[in-house]
Order: sequence, then C-alpha cells, then structure tokens
Amino acid sequence: MTVFRLMLPSALLAGTALIAPVPAGAQPAACRAPAAGTLPKTAKVPKKERGKFSIETAPRIATLAPQTICDTEAKIAAGGIVMTQGGALGLSSQVLNTAAGRLELMALPGVEAELQKSLAGFARVWPYAPLPRQPRILFRASDAYDAYALPDNTIVMSTGILQAAESDSEVLFVLAHEYSHLLLGHHLTPEVNSSGSKGLLGAVSTIYVAGSFVSQLRSNRGSLSAVDLNRVETAAKKAATLTESLRFALDDIFTPNWSHEQEDEADALALDLLIRSNSSIDSYANVFARLQKMMDQQSASRAKGRASAEATQKALEATMKQITSPQFLGTISSGSTTGLARMGGKLALGLGASALANSGNAIPKDTHLPPEERRKGLAAYFQAGYPTADPPIDTGAMVKRYKALPDYKRAITLKDTYLKARQSYFAQDFSGALSGLKLIGAGTKTAPTFVNFMAALAARDLGNSAQAKLFYEAGRTGTGVPNVQLFESYAEARIADRDFAGSQIVLNDANVRFHDVDHFRSIGIERYVAEGNDSQAASDYAACRQVKGRDYIPARCKAAYPQAEAAVEASKPKFRIPGLPF
Repeated sequence: MTVFRLMLPSALLAGTALIAPVPAGAQPAACRAPAAGTLPKTAKVPKKERGKFSIETAPRIATLAPQTICDTEAKIAAGGIVMTQGGALGLSSQVLNTAAGRLELMALPGVEAELQKSLAGFARVWPYAPLPRQPRILFRASDAYDAYALPDNTIVMSTGILQAAESDSEVLFVLAHEYSHLLLGHHLTPEVNSSGSKGLLGAVSTIYVAGSFVSQLRSNRGSLSAVDLNRVETAAKKAATLTESLRFALDDIFTPNWSHEQEDEADALALDLLIRSNSSIDSYANVFARLQKMMDQQSASRAKGRASAEATQKALEATMKQITSPQFLGTISSGSTTGLARMGGKLALGLGASALANSGNAIPKDTHLPPEERRKGLAAYFQAGYPTADPPIDTGAMVKRYKALPDYKRAITLKDTYLKARQSYFAQDFSGALSGLKLIGAGTKTAPTFVNFMAALAARDLGNSAQAKLFYEAGRTGTGVPNVQLFESYAEARIADRDFAGSQIVLNDANVRFHDVDHFRSIGIERYVAEGNDSQAASDYAACRQVKGRDYIPARCKAAYPQAEAAVEASKPKFRIPGLPF
C-alpha cells in the first residue's frame, strides 16, 4: 500500500491572527482568525467523485469566514438568537432544545473523561473563535447507534455506539461530527428543521393534546359510577401508555433536523478536526470501511426508530378517536356534575380532532445522505483536501480503555434491564416493569432520573398513587440528569389526585429549575380547570395564546382548556366579506 504523509505548516496548531470586525453602531471587537500560511491549501472536490456530497472545496476548515464564526460564537454566548421558522426548535433557552428536555440521559464520568480528551484535541486545532463553553457529553440508554448535539452545548451519544464500536475512528468521527455542528452554530441558522420541524412539532403537540386529555379524564373521575370509573380507567391507561410510548419513540429520533448541506459540512469538518489533531483514524482504506459500517448502523437505527414512532402514532390516533367519541364521552358524562361532563360532546370531539390534525407527516426524515453516498463523498473530499495524509494507525486503544471502566460496565447492565422494563410498561405489564426497575435503583435518589420516571409511570398506571409519588419525588430531588417530562407528569399526577397544592409545588420548582414558564403554563391551566377556578384558567389561557414562535405551547393550552378554545371559535364571525376588517 502506498504510504502518504500529511505535510502541514509548522505553525498549524498555534498560529492565529486577530481581525477587528466593526458592527454598525458598535466598537470594534477582537476576532480570532488563522494567521497567514497556517491552513492547508484548498482544492476542488470533483463533482463526479463526490456525487451528491455538497462540499465543493476541501479542506472546509480553510474556507470558513472568520467574522462569521466570531458572530456565531457571540450569539451562542448571548444565549442564542435564531429563526422562528422551526417553532419549538429555535432557542437554546427553550427546554425542548436542552439536555433537560430529553429522556433517558445519564452521566458516565469515566467515559466522558476519555472522550473529553479528544474534544480538547479538536479545540486546540480549531483556528477560529472558540465555543464559549466546553461541551458536556451525556449518554443515552439506548441500543440505537446514534448521537446528536443540542444548542445548550451538550453532545449526546447512545450507549449503542459505545457498545458496538470496535475501533476508535467510529466513535471519534461521531464525536467530531456533533462537535462540528456546535462550532459552526448550525442551530442558529434558518435552514435548521425547515424540512422536518413542522411535522415533528405536530407529533409533539399530539402527545401533549392526548396527555392533557388523559389528565382531565383522571382528574374528573370523582363522581362517576363504578362501571363508568372502570371504563375511564381502562381507556386512560391505554391512552397513557400509548402517549408515553410515542413520547419515547419520538425521543429516539428527535434530533436537530439539520439540512442536508449542514450534515455534509459537519462531516467535512469532522475529518478536518480528526486529521489536524492527529487522531487515530487509520489508513485511507480502513477508515472509510469503518465509517461505512458506522453509517449503515446509524441509518438502520434511524429507520427503525421512525417506523416505531409511526406505528405508535397510528395506534394513539385510533385510541384518541375512540375516547373522544360521543358514544364514549356521552355515556359516562350523562348526569355527571363533574368537569368531565363539561368536557363532553363537541368539546371533546374538537380536542381529538386537534390532536389528529397535528399529526400528519409528523415523523422527520433523515437528512444525511444514504450511507454509500455519504462514504463516497467523504472519500472524494479526503483525497482532494489531504492527498498526502497518513493518520496514525487505529489500534482501538480508547475503546478498550472506556470498555474497561466500571461506569461503562454498570451503564450497559442498567441499559439492558431498563429497556426490558420499559417494554413491559408499554405492554401494560406494570408490575413486571416495576420489578425490573427496582433492580437498577428505582426509588433511590442516585438512580438515573429516567429510571425513577418510568417507575413512577408504572406505579401510577397500576393505580398505586402513593408509590408513584415516591418515585416521582426521588427523580425530582435526585442526582440524575433532570428532565422536564418527570416534572410535567408529576404535576399532572398530583392534579389527578386533586392534590392541587402539591402540583403547584412541583410546577414552582420546574419554573425555577428550567427557566421556561411558558412551557409549563398549560399544566397550570389543567390545575385551575380541575379546581373549578375558571377565572384563573381563562387568564392563563389568554396569556398562553400570546406565545409566539413555539407552536406546541398554544396547542397544549387549547388541549388543557378546550372550553375556552370552543368559546373563541364560537365568537368568530360566521361569514366574512373579503377586504373587510372583520
């Protein structure tokens, strides 16, 4: 095999220059840029060889505009200034875009320390303005082969990647790819989510609409007959498990939906970072064989996740149609003096219709190129940008080190047990789910938050409210990575038990912890509706309708207070003459 050697200027790692941008109306500020001669020469990537890969010039790192990078990092430091086109996927301060908005995350300090060494190497050879904060690396308890970067500077890698990897290059390329999304500020650009976010937000709205409806069924069950109470509980359990199943299925595939061009750019910059940091990615032939394997696994995982989400969503739609039908609600609400009767008829039908209307084309598509096309494009990029490169041999040393760590071994055992218990819950085997979850610490404050969350759901749907509260509380006050879903579910469980003061304590804690009052507003409305406090519910509902750029929030409030939404619709003019302001 021909041996190539990467020849880079001696000042490659250290040389930088300062340029001074002059924003309108502002004093010049220093902006770091590569010093002359410290970046390799660029070359065109032949169209025929690169195929559908969109990067035309290699290395990409040598074609970036320093001022654009400086502006990007300034926006990130300021908290994120972004488009509204993507709705809920815009601002880094919004909980759905942070680690706190994701399920099944855990910290593995030993494994993270190994990967942080590589991130530090990438940072040293990045010649432009640095990220304001070093990314945190968290791990998702999943067999899927996937990773994603979040705007709050979190990189998430699945345990499936850690477990399946046989070489360092597989893990390092994924890590460099996600780090590149952050360096390039992709979440700040209008292209993000333009193709998939509308449908995904519809699916998120479907979950919240269905969840709010189930919560109202449970919180208004007090005066029902034994027969009707049994019917409500049976329907609520089925809808609840499907709702949670869809929530978890979407979390499998709910990653920032970068554009195809941004994915290609992250691939290109990942290779740049690996080569410039002298990382172990091995020979030209071996590295692309390994990347092909990684890309095949990643594509298969995403396809499986989308299929699961689509099937679950269809099942939830069918259940929503059933429990919002006049045949169901009309029977159990006849003669009832509870809020359930007030939900009946057209209001409930409207609620079910809103969930179904939001759900079309909900599951986002993968914007990566197909694996073979992706590998082909990267190979052409590599040849054009680094014709003399000879990276060090990949011995798999890093993979061997982290697989020997105690926290890795514990994490794999926990993941396997947890996934079995989660499947038991989805199958409504709540006792079986609880048994498995207790084996991995459910009920203790040191267990991962998602373990306590799943245990709380199982206990709740088993009908053991007191036990559910213990699991919720352990998750709320524990040491695991916090997630908003536990707080939402806990508050709604307190409402269903008519413990309104307890639900407000949970909501107050959530608002302080996650700094996003709007996200939790609908649950406050649920509380006031259940209490019969229509004036406060109406006030919060009016405020919720004013939330802009986050479509799921008003949709969620409509589900929490369908009476008000029906009144708004009824007050609209029945006929409108074009051109007249009414």
